[in-house]
Amino acid sequence: MGMLERKMLHGNAETLVLALLASQSQHGYQIRKELATRSRHNFQLAFGRLYPLLAAMERRALVTSRLVKAGKSRERRTFKITAKGLAELRTRKQKWRQFSDAMNLILKP
Repeated sequence: MGMLERKMLHGNAETLVLALLASQSQHGYQIRKELATRSRHNFQLAFGRLYPLLAAMERRALVTSRLVKAGKSRERRTFKITAKGLAELRTRKQKWRQFSDAMNLILKP
């Protein structure tokens, strides 16, 4: 992935994470894997970027987290979108469609 693609991904990473969490609660590894799978491996988000992003989203009440048992002695932090996060996702989707439509007006011959 080139520099432009990385900047575009990082500028939209929060929106993508909200969209993934809208369907189900997930832990960090699931989010990272789902993002890669659903984007046909075009989007790769490093853990060093994902976990600070999730922490910032939690501070802004877009997501909540809780520790869930994973085996006998392990725990995983699972993230869930909040009502505020769903409202934010709806707004971002609408703005994305407007932006995309405007770009297509210019790019289409």
